[in-house]
Amino acid sequence: MGTEMKKVKIATIILAIVLIALVAFGGVYIKTQNRMENKVKDYDFGRELKGGRVVELTVVKEEGTNTENLTPEKYEIVKKTIIERLKNFGAQDYNIALNQENGTIIVELPENTNTDGYVYLLTAPTKIQMKEKDTEIELLNDAMVEKAEYSYNVISHNVEIGDSYQVYLLLNLTSEGQVKFEEIKNNYAIFADEVSEIEKTQEEAEKETENTEVEGTSEETTNTETKKISVLTVGGTEYDIEKIDKNKLWVKIGGETTSNATLNKNVAAAGELATLISSGKYPVEYEITDNRFVYSDITNEQITYFAIAIAIVMLVVFVIFTIKYKTKGLLASISCIGFVAILSLLLRYTNVNISIEGIGGIILVLIINFIINQNMIEKANSIDYKEICLKLVPITIITLVFCFAGWSNLSSFGMIMFWGLVLILGYNTVVTKTLLKFKESK
Repeated sequence: MGTEMKKVKIATIILAIVLIALVAFGGVYIKTQNRMENKVKDYDFGRELKGGRVVELTVVKEEGTNTENLTPEKYEIVKKTIIERLKNFGAQDYNIALNQENGTIIVELPENTNTDGYVYLLTAPTKIQMKEKDTEIELLNDAMVEKAEYSYNVISHNVEIGDSYQVYLLLNLTSEGQVKFEEIKNNYAIFADEVSEIEKTQEEAEKETENTEVEGTSEETTNTETKKISVLTVGGTEYDIEKIDKNKLWVKIGGETTSNATLNKNVAAAGELATLISSGKYPVEYEITDNRFVYSDITNEQITYFAIAIAIVMLVVFVIFTIKYKTKGLLASISCIGFVAILSLLLRYTNVNISIEGIGGIILVLIINFIINQNMIEKANSIDYKEICLKLVPITIITLVFCFAGWSNLSSFGMIMFWGLVLILGYNTVVTKTLLKFKESK
């Protein structure tokens, strides 16, 4: 390969690195509605760096509330149930504080597209109750339900309009609940078809009575109905019961449908109810009294200063590399700029949440990259990539463990380390090695 060709290839790689660096650090601005807007995705910062939502929950104290029920033990159950709800619905970066004296609970959440949903979950109603219709007589309550599941069945097949589906919420009764349900079943109409039949009979009887009154006769009608109607409510909403299978009540969610969109909507609603119910019960009623965004104590200005400090340290390392290793050091430094730029874009577009621990991961990735670059300069073609991979195995194992950690801050560190290590191996093998190889073969 001629010297001129090598120079052209080196220049091409360097120009590509400069272009990527400009996109990563400067952005791509496009005119949108009479203003210039950066189309490069921003970083996703954690709650400690960006700030977050602070929600205050207080005990509902209506007239006639039994204050003996308002105990620290009951407050603690609510706190644990909130934690279960948030965990079961995928929330990670949150903090919960309980005032043992008055029961006030403060929940801190990161501000993102899921925040409003998590706020709703904090007080979402899940009380299960079966009552006699049109009265306040309670037949069954949620203390007799231990957990919930959801499912759907194909009700009928139709070649022309497609299969018909029904979504169900499955309420698992306790042993006490099963005994109670058998008692209720003997005296009340519970299942949807039975209730529908009785209501139809009642409507016909009412019409017959109206006709009799119009005709002016005084003939008495005999009510042969023996069963009263029961009504099941979950979170204040009425639902029909189709059947009981062993200890499971099959509760209809929505109607029978052939629409995939409606099916998915009903499945989502059933899944949400099942998860909320299985997360636990609130022995004390709470309401949201404050819901606001609170900025982090760490300002954007401080983050900028920190980034500038890191950049200055990197610049010093680049100068040392260039003085010590001459052209090779300069090429490795330019390559490192491209590495940082691609890592920056990778973290943005893989939606990695950057916490304080995550920043530590970025610094560690940069240090590892500098060490590998130095080895590549000094050993040139004799560098053993297999040996490097073996040395990185312990770090890789720790990284993978942190990636699946339940705590979001550790997960942030793990994900940044994961993408950093992948990029170190791939980028240095393709870009840095190529630049140094061109220089070595001059």
